[in-house]
Amino acid sequence: MGQEFSGILRERILIERQSGGRDGLGSAEPVFDNIGAFWAAAEALSSGRGEAGASRSALPRWRFVLRETQAIRPGDRLLWNSRAMVINSVILEHRLLPKTILLAEETR
Repeated sequence: MGQEFSGILRERILIERQSGGRDGLGSAEPVFDNIGAFWAAAEALSSGRGEAGASRSALPRWRFVLRETQAIRPGDRLLWNSRAMVINSVILEHRLLPKTILLAEETR
């Protein structure tokens, strides 16, 4: 890895995945398994469509860049700076430096 890439990874994020456990009624239990903690670069994105962006209910979206990993999947939960987000997209990029790009949306 290049030193330039390492220098931009300043934010500590935690990735969790909902447990596969079920309760007595067959509903998913609200328990999350820890996938790992990663160093990442964070960047705020626009809220998407124009009409949604101007809406009071538009949820903030973020882009995170981290070292290449195949442990993260769409639907996983991302915790960062007391914010909880759901990962919408995971992109593995192999140009120049291998890295993983996450697109996430804050949850309420």
